[in-house]
Amino acid sequence: MINDDIDKYVYLCSLQDRNETLFYDLVRENITDMAPILYTPTVGLACQRFAKEFRRPRGMFFTADDIGHFQAMTYNWPADEVDVIVVTDGSRILGLGDLGSNGMGIPIGKLILYCACAGINPNRVLPVMLDLGTNNTDLINDPYYFGIKRPRLTGDAYIEAVDEFMNAMHGRYPNALV
Repeated sequence: MINDDIDKYVYLCSLQDRNETLFYDLVRENITDMAPILYTPTVGLACQRFAKEFRRPRGMFFTADDIGHFQAMTYNWPADEVDVIVVTDGSRILGLGDLGSNGMGIPIGKLILYCACAGINPNRVLPVMLDLGTNNTDLINDPYYFGIKRPRLTGDAYIEAVDEFMNAMHGRYPNALV
């Protein structure tokens, strides 16, 4: 029996990777018990340990190094139709502050709940990390951190990157809720 919430989180993510149908049936049937594991409060710890617990890519990462290519990158996502996109820049994660690209757990977790509770097809959602840097020096110096290891874009540069991202998403998935 698994007693630690983060171990339960890792186990459930592994189940999702192996058998998504079983995963969503389990979550739907046990939503009261599963929601705190797959989202708040456990997802905060999962985000803090995201790079160290990383098993398999899920979602898309758009980085500051990709600016100017966001529209082309949207075609790397295999789904031709996406209904819901959840995006974060990792700057303010559940009161934990700037977790940079480790904040990807938030869009993943939210979309799991949207799919389980609202019946959204899991093949028609897109979790996104808009990695425009981090101001968390611990992450910048962490050898396991896989985000952009420099200060977060600010001002006009930040706004322009977000605008490019939104235009790219709208261009590829004009009917998606972001």
